[in-house]
Amino acid sequence: MIIPLLNIYKKGFLLGWLLLIILPFYLNGQPEGFKTVSDREFVTKKVNEASGSTNTINSSFIQEKNLSFIEEKIVSKGILLFEKPDKLRLEYKEPFTYIMVMNGGRMMTDNGEKKSEYDLKSNKMFSEINNLIISSVKGNILNNASFRSELFENQEKLFIKLTPLDKELVKYIKSIGMFVSKKDYMVEELLITEQSDDYTQIRFTNKVINEEIPAASFNLQ
Repeated sequence: MIIPLLNIYKKGFLLGWLLLIILPFYLNGQPEGFKTVSDREFVTKKVNEASGSTNTINSSFIQEKNLSFIEEKIVSKGILLFEKPDKLRLEYKEPFTYIMVMNGGRMMTDNGEKKSEYDLKSNKMFSEINNLIISSVKGNILNNASFRSELFENQEKLFIKLTPLDKELVKYIKSIGMFVSKKDYMVEELLITEQSDDYTQIRFTNKVINEEIPAASFNLQ
């Protein structure tokens, strides 16, 4: 779910990434107060069941980007829309406007001055990032073979730590983490640490599940 949310890298391709968060003590293990999950099969089943019953998501997000060369955090806010199987809209509203839409194997962006479109299937990295984003938002990333997963828990939440195995992803991503509520097994926060150890924190608020989203939301006019 989570959220990028966007870092754009250009090294022969566009690496779009969303929904990130991490704090320094996450880098080498689980968050403070969490222990290794005792029943991985049960937890995986509950996460997948929640994912299976979620058809749409409408959520606000707050993003804090932490860069090693900037002392202050870069804070932005926006809205995330998702509809199964692969429609996603990330819309930044503060302090700048930026829209990214994924729909039918295409990624469309609008920075307020220029609109661009990319074929997600034209490049292995495009395809992998699309798969990663959709898996994260849907909450079934435990089924993604491109990552090694570790599960931790406390009384209220799960913490899922993912380490990329794909050699292209490893170039940019050190680890991904997700906080999942045990109330509904939905992702509340997503995190990614880049290889540079820069990180971004995304928190999702005001989530509305399984309400109709207008089809026009997943296109750029």
